Amino acid sequence: MARRSSRSQSKHDAKVRQIAKGLEKKGYAVKADIKGYPKPATIGGFRPDVVAKKGTERRIVEVETSDSVNSARDLGQQQAFSRADKRSRNTKFSRAVVKTAKS
Repeated sequence: MARRSSRSQSKHDAKVRQIAKGLEKKGYAVKADIKGYPKPATIGGFRPDVVAKKGTERRIVEVETSDSVNSARDLGQQQAFSRADKRSRNTKFSRAVVKTAKS
C-alpha cells in the first residue's frame, strides 16, 4: 500500500475537513475519518473519508492524494463504495483527488 508523506496526509485531512464542513452547512449529519468527527462505519471492508446523511440521502466521499490515487487500496475502495452507490438510489459516491507535490 502506498503511504502518504506527512505533507500529503496534511493536505488530505484538510480536504476531508473542507468537504465535511461544506456538507454540514448544507444540513447533512456528517461522519468523517479525521479528528473531531465521529468515524464512519466501514463499507465493504473500507472506511470512507466522509459519510453524510440528510433524510434518506447518503453521500460517500473518498479523498485521495497524488501519491495514493490508483493504488491497490484506492481501487478496492472505489469498487466497494461504487457497489454501495449502485445498491441504493439514495446513495451517491464521489471522489476528490488532492494534488500534492512529489517530495
